Amino acid sequence: MVARWRNDVDYVAAGIYCFQPYCVTGELDPPANPLICPQFCVRFNDLDNIGLTGRHYSGFIMMGIQVFNYPDKYVFFKDECVEFNFRWLTEELGIEPDEITFIEDVWAGGGNLGPSIEYFVRGLEVGNMVFMQYKTFHDGSREELAIKIIDTGIGLERIAWLYNGTPTSYVDTFQNALTYLTGKLGVEIKSDIWEKFGPYSSQLNIDEVDDIEATWARISKEIGVETPALKHAITQAKDLYIILDHTRSVLMTITDGSLPANVGGGGNVRNILRRVFSILEKNDWWKKLPMEDFLTVFQMHKKDLEGVIGAFQEYKSFDDIIKVEWDRWKNTDEVQRKNLEKLLKQRKNG
Repeated sequence: MVARWRNDVDYVAAGIYCFQPYCVTGELDPPANPLICPQFCVRFNDLDNIGLTGRHYSGFIMMGIQVFNYPDKYVFFKDECVEFNFRWLTEELGIEPDEITFIEDVWAGGGNLGPSIEYFVRGLEVGNMVFMQYKTFHDGSREELAIKIIDTGIGLERIAWLYNGTPTSYVDTFQNALTYLTGKLGVEIKSDIWEKFGPYSSQLNIDEVDDIEATWARISKEIGVETPALKHAITQAKDLYIILDHTRSVLMTITDGSLPANVGGGGNVRNILRRVFSILEKNDWWKKLPMEDFLTVFQMHKKDLEGVIGAFQEYKSFDDIIKVEWDRWKNTDEVQRKNLEKLLKQRKNG
């Protein structure tokens, strides 16, 4: 999770980050070749879409398939990779071939570049096969890599959503944590509305829609639910899903040795944790979920993740870190008020 071996990023945002730059250059050998690596990744650029679209997360598990083709050792590359992924979708997941769409593109990241093939099932992007062939430089130039690498990234949460056919992926992802949280808060998720809304949820991607209110109205008309009732049912569930997404990402980053901070990656961790605090306060949920019960949410996440990650090691100071962050968040306004009064007094006296 914490990219200690790199000086350009704070956290792992894609499975290939674990192998850049040293396995890409050949300085180190990968642990296996080919290999499958379920890597928890964090990204903080889609926060406004989380809890709504069903496909956006601040933290998610990327099922990575990495292959390293050396000049003197060919494993497999583009043609075989496409075939293997297609067979997995059709033979293992039982997806009809005419429901699968492949789109060619270009991928760049971590100083590397190559063609890519994204694949979609019924419009949902499921995976991206990247064929890394070049090293890129700041001036825009590039040179061919001696080692040709496949980096396939598949969103595990999306696979569960696709396979189970649930209205939103958050139900599959946060099973124990969601059951615990809704029970404590006494909030009922309107399953009937979500079943109607789910197929349209991607249309509310804040980065792609021009008129959000018009989109709400159009979806409301399509599914036969009045806009106010639709927004109320979806927004309350969205708040729950945001809490669960953000707390899971906080759990994973902190237990790997990162800390909330004012700058850098730690600033993102502090930001999403404070978003959680604000949502709980906005909905008056702290009364139903006092701090000790709130901390149990993190334990529920561990239970949900055990099947993929295994048992978590004890982190004795974790609860104290969350409590300190809550205290700082709670007192931020008062501290800023005092600082402003002090500054105004200094100017007046000056």
